[in-house]
Amino acid sequence: MLDGVMLTLVMIDFAYGLTGSTLHELLGLLLLGLFFLHGGWNQAWFGSLLKGRYRGVRIVMLVINGLLLVAAVLMMVSGLVNSDLLFRATGVEPGWLPRELHTASANCFLVLMAIHLGLHWKPVMAEAGRLVGFCLPPPLRARVLPILAVLISGFGVYASLERSLYARMVAYYSFGDWNFDESVAGFFVQYLAIVGLYASVAHYALRFGKSTPLRFTRCCAAVEGE
Repeated sequence: MLDGVMLTLVMIDFAYGLTGSTLHELLGLLLLGLFFLHGGWNQAWFGSLLKGRYRGVRIVMLVINGLLLVAAVLMMVSGLVNSDLLFRATGVEPGWLPRELHTASANCFLVLMAIHLGLHWKPVMAEAGRLVGFCLPPPLRARVLPILAVLISGFGVYASLERSLYARMVAYYSFGDWNFDESVAGFFVQYLAIVGLYASVAHYALRFGKSTPLRFTRCCAAVEGE
């Protein structure tokens, strides 16, 4: 439920032209609080960082989580510096750099958040299914979900280009006004597709990474048996 609320807040905060600066900033502060709550509920993970061995999947997860934390800190700090509410209170107007940094870090945060979600997709979906009391039978799930992932990912590629995601991630393009001719639902569907794209890539890459060593071991054992 917390993941769902945080994802919803991120989606709404990307609709800056629709919400306006005040609501954007208040929701950002709420997201910051939930971010710390999420970390507190997963404090066992932080306690395990110095325990055990680091191998492929664990290293990847550590790198993604570390980059996600950096992006979140940059996004929050640059957002506070660039705050309209703070400007009204102090009269100090920031330059363009905080806004460019905020846009770049926010878009990097979106992609990293999606990858983070994809790396934990199985337990997240298991818990979601438990909460709603519904789960697809394994044979149907094995057939339907890959097709659905391909469709979402394809639209996610289109949405990434349509929203200038990659240009915004490197601060090449930091500005954009709300297109009032655009459907609000279409806007959120595109950003959800972007999240779905990177979550799907991360999920299936993780599955492939976990299964490949096992297949390699079986292959070697079969050759030695011959």
